[in-house]
Amino acid sequence: MKTKVYHISYAPVAKEATIFFWGCNFRCRGCLCQKQIYNFLLKENLDQFRAEPTTIASPPQVFLEISEIVDILKTVELERVYLEGQEAGIDPEYGELTKTLHSTFGCQNHLLTNGFEIPNIQNTDKIAFGIKAITDNLHKEYTGQSNVKVLQNFKRLYNSGIKLAATSVFIPEYIALPEIEKIAQFIASVDKQIPYVMLPYLKAGHNPWRRPNPLEMAEAVSVAKRYLENVHGWGGDETMEYELVRLF
Repeated sequence: MKTKVYHISYAPVAKEATIFFWGCNFRCRGCLCQKQIYNFLLKENLDQFRAEPTTIASPPQVFLEISEIVDILKTVELERVYLEGQEAGIDPEYGELTKTLHSTFGCQNHLLTNGFEIPNIQNTDKIAFGIKAITDNLHKEYTGQSNVKVLQNFKRLYNSGIKLAATSVFIPEYIALPEIEKIAQFIASVDKQIPYVMLPYLKAGHNPWRRPNPLEMAEAVSVAKRYLENVHGWGGDETMEYELVRLF
């Protein structure tokens, strides 16, 4: 069965694969796929995500069958698989793929999603929601969609018992400290122990925004920690703990 999977990377030390899907139901103005569609943490791409955008990346042309994905992953030791993209959950074959990964490898399947549409998650072990904004007009301006379904799905899935985490992108003067505070308050209203990862805006597309500096990132993390017990910030300049390789 043909999927929307176009790229697979792998961390040998961690025994983790990341599967990238093409296609999204959001049109995020800051989406990094505008700059580079392959994993930015691959050695050959590390300089690109910090660089100024010059062009819009071309879409992929080759997509994999489920059987091809399995054959590729059989060449490595596998404990966890991250399914992301663009948006993994809108692939009609998502449920079948995760079922196959479970039955073939016994691995943990982690979905990274915008939360707008939830696929068949019977064989998904953890979900990380990318919460863009709480203020709905801001969310619409940034993504093209309302956040009502996203926030409803976050609460619904928490109540289902699946493991949840959340991420946000901090954009100074746009998705700024007041909005980060609203996001943290929302997550805490569900459970203040839900892990929350703060990411910096990295320049992509034709936007006027800038990347936050380390002090600004630290302040954003500090704001979130007023409400949440498990907050982490990633600034984009950290040393890689282990190398990634490209499998496809």
